[in-house]
Amino acid sequence: MARLQQTVRWRDVSAGNIQKVSSDITIPNSVPFSLNLLFDKVLGEAVSREGTNIVGTQLSAGNPCLGLFQHLDTTVASNVLMAAFNGTIYNAVTGAVSLSGLSATASIEFATFLNTTIMMNGATSQSFASGSWVSGGGNLDVGNAPAGGKFPIEFKDRMYCAVTDRIYYTSTPSSPSAGTVSWTASGSGSLQAEQEDGGGTIQALNKVPGYLMLYKQRSLKRWNFDSSFPEDLVNIGTQSHKSVVRARGKNYFFYGPNGFYETNGGYPKRISRPIQRIVDGIASSFYASVNGWSDNENVYWSIGDITVNFDRGYTETHNNVVVRLTVDTEQWAVLKYAHEFRAMHQYSSDNDTLIVGGDTNGQVLQLNTGNSDYNGNAITYILQSPEFDFGYRERRKTISEKIYVHSDGTRGAELQARLDYGDWKSIGTLGDIVSEVFIQPLTAYVFEFRITDSTTGEQIKLRGLDFVTVEVYEN
Repeated sequence: MARLQQTVRWRDVSAGNIQKVSSDITIPNSVPFSLNLLFDKVLGEAVSREGTNIVGTQLSAGNPCLGLFQHLDTTVASNVLMAAFNGTIYNAVTGAVSLSGLSATASIEFATFLNTTIMMNGATSQSFASGSWVSGGGNLDVGNAPAGGKFPIEFKDRMYCAVTDRIYYTSTPSSPSAGTVSWTASGSGSLQAEQEDGGGTIQALNKVPGYLMLYKQRSLKRWNFDSSFPEDLVNIGTQSHKSVVRARGKNYFFYGPNGFYETNGGYPKRISRPIQRIVDGIASSFYASVNGWSDNENVYWSIGDITVNFDRGYTETHNNVVVRLTVDTEQWAVLKYAHEFRAMHQYSSDNDTLIVGGDTNGQVLQLNTGNSDYNGNAITYILQSPEFDFGYRERRKTISEKIYVHSDGTRGAELQARLDYGDWKSIGTLGDIVSEVFIQPLTAYVFEFRITDSTTGEQIKLRGLDFVTVEVYEN
């Protein structure tokens, strides 16, 4: 055997998750899998995510969130965070019932225009202004909204909605002083989205600069109000209107089973190839429930319970998963929460801009606060190393004596190893800052390592591993 002369160091994870890539061409500073770790906080390190906490109190025990929206008014005191559960819209902060008697199962969408918020659920339309709801009249002429209207949105000073495969739009405001629109007056109208393309019904409306985007189940179109009919772009659509997120002048959205895309109005670009194992693990039954939001720095999507296939018959199931894309660095993080989010939204509180999520148990939770999930639930983290063959994949190697682990706050965490795609086995526990883990000799062609533990008290920082003694067999 010949011993490698230099210590082999793995100390940079700044690229985040990049999965299903051969170890011969993998990006050295990427990781094949991680859980509850972020890669944009400290460049080169993995940092455990922050936790969650409840907004107000539990609103409707046992019921999933049907809609989440903040009514933002020119009078700040009139701002309301609205959360819909079981046919009732609540003030999520105070817990007061805002509107009741709606469908207990239909998804609710909201949009604000002219200091008025309209809600639609495919069965009824109502609008909210000055602290109360109306089913007729108001700034948005809600009583004349199309029957079955869904997905309300403002575009070029008009309100829009969709019914099956037709979009409807209002007139522009009657005057700057009156500030009202009409679904029936001159200037209003409707537009038929082509039915012959096999794209299915409209699933979402959104916008990018210059275009209203029409998302069908299997196709995507755009309209600028000057064209006589929408332009058929491509046979990529979405199954979930809540997955379509607007950030930085673009739309980001999910189309199952392919993954996540971005578009500025042109041909969509698939952006989720780096987390292909995660995309492949999303249950098809959850495609219509994928939901997200953005703070213009990161885009979040809740993707439910996933089963990750690591090949050779080895799988792992993780519940309540959220994937996060950092827009500037294009890093992906895989996050696992104590609660499953069914709607996400931005929440402006005082001078803070927050991300909140409505879960499956009648609660609205603030993300990115504290170091544990609501009710003291620990945050479990995993950092998995790339495959190590130490430049000699064709030869067996032995790692002996000790491995140094560089970290912060990891006292008691577990170091695991997997040899030649076998089972994960614990090989030692960590201390803090620099852990000298003494090991029994490990012999294999290919080595993989994991650092894993749970935390409730502080953010964890992981720097990487040093292999001091690596011996290579001659043949």
